[in-house]
Amino acid sequence: SRHMIRLRHKLFIHGLRVFDQAALALSLFITVAIAKGVHSWPQIYIVFQREYKLIESLALILMFVAWTMVYNRFVQYDTNQFVRLLRQLWLHLKASTATAFLLLLAGALFDFETLGLHSIALFWALNITLGSVARIFIRITLLISSRSESSRRNILIVGTGKSAVELSRKALARSELGYQLCGYISANAEDAVADEVNVIGSLEDLPKLLEKEKIDEILIALSLQENLANVVKIIQYGRDLGVVVRFIPNTGLAQVIKNLHVETFEGSLIVTFFRESHVGQLFIKRVMDVVISGFMLLLLTPLFLIVAIAIKLDSKGPIFFAQERVGMNKRAFKLLKFRSMVVNAEELREALTDQNEVDGPVFKIKKDPRITRVGRFIRKTSIDELPQLWNAFIGDISLVGPRPPLFSEVDQYEWLFRRRLSVKPGITCLWQVSGRNELSFDEWMELDKEYIETWSIWLDIAILLKTIPTVLLGRGAS
Repeated sequence: SRHMIRLRHKLFIHGLRVFDQAALALSLFITVAIAKGVHSWPQIYIVFQREYKLIESLALILMFVAWTMVYNRFVQYDTNQFVRLLRQLWLHLKASTATAFLLLLAGALFDFETLGLHSIALFWALNITLGSVARIFIRITLLISSRSESSRRNILIVGTGKSAVELSRKALARSELGYQLCGYISANAEDAVADEVNVIGSLEDLPKLLEKEKIDEILIALSLQENLANVVKIIQYGRDLGVVVRFIPNTGLAQVIKNLHVETFEGSLIVTFFRESHVGQLFIKRVMDVVISGFMLLLLTPLFLIVAIAIKLDSKGPIFFAQERVGMNKRAFKLLKFRSMVVNAEELREALTDQNEVDGPVFKIKKDPRITRVGRFIRKTSIDELPQLWNAFIGDISLVGPRPPLFSEVDQYEWLFRRRLSVKPGITCLWQVSGRNELSFDEWMELDKEYIETWSIWLDIAILLKTIPTVLLGRGAS
């Protein structure tokens, strides 16, 4: 019975995969047939009358491959039994829309006369209808079959706390899953037992229970941090007896597990945590850095020459100020700026330490006596920051990212602030478009943390667009 239930589930998932692709092909066929003026089945041959060029046939094959990839990306096939019907319909709608867009793209590229906007709309509507009807039919079938004793899935829940009770309540509420609760297993005698919990044994009793009772699944609702050895033991029991084991991690651990990456190295399995998951977007980010910084450097060459002459005439010393900063993963690099201070500024800093106006490890004074006349102007207008475009062009930093700190500042960082060193620093970030000097050091660190955790290429574009008015209005610069 257990094997039949599992086989049924696999067939249901693969069947849905095949159906979705067949529905796409059928929708396209009907769309082309209607566009060619087919009104009845005997006229179907009209669709095949046209001679398709090799490039068009290849495009069609590529499109079906792309459609398969789109559906695998949007539709959560592997977890389909746990996905609610409304969410399934929504995911199918998103996948259908993406495939219709690909068809529209193919129509434009290969000039298919039959693929006008009306035809694309018809294809989209047909595909959504077929997929939705199939999903509703499957859900009704599951609901009906879950009432028969042969389709029931007997579950044991390991854990007796609130999370275990909440899990059983959710599992039993979804009648289409066909779950039937056999009882709870306590991890140890001291476990807190929630109300209305039917404890049928402890972990020591689990092997005997699995031998004696008809158990299809074990659901583990334990804290992994405190019960690692027990969880491993339960997984081993499941493997030995062919029982499905499901583990429900807490929120913090769920984020870690979600991004797990398993691969093989020299015959051994390697599990990687916190692997970079935005490879495509990071590539776009680097391309943006090179293109935008390169264009800006060319555009600003006349301004650079004027500023260079002004700095030379105003005070002794070099045009640029190269300062060692901390880059991604603590790599040192030289950050370029136009020199806005006197040459011996670093030596004079010691005498001014007590005048620092910013909290935390950062040093800043609004009316810093070390700043030159030209320096005051280029700082106010943020012109002094422009040579950093070269750092962005060669890859030391990015256009958007947490500001690169000094090594002396990093030495004073609290543990959680060090997270900002795990990404490439940048010229501008969230805190710069949120009122720069008006923020406390802790608020600044929080904004950097928020940027790292919510990063996407769209966030970078939004920050770049907000940076333009911030710089033009000289807001918060000093």
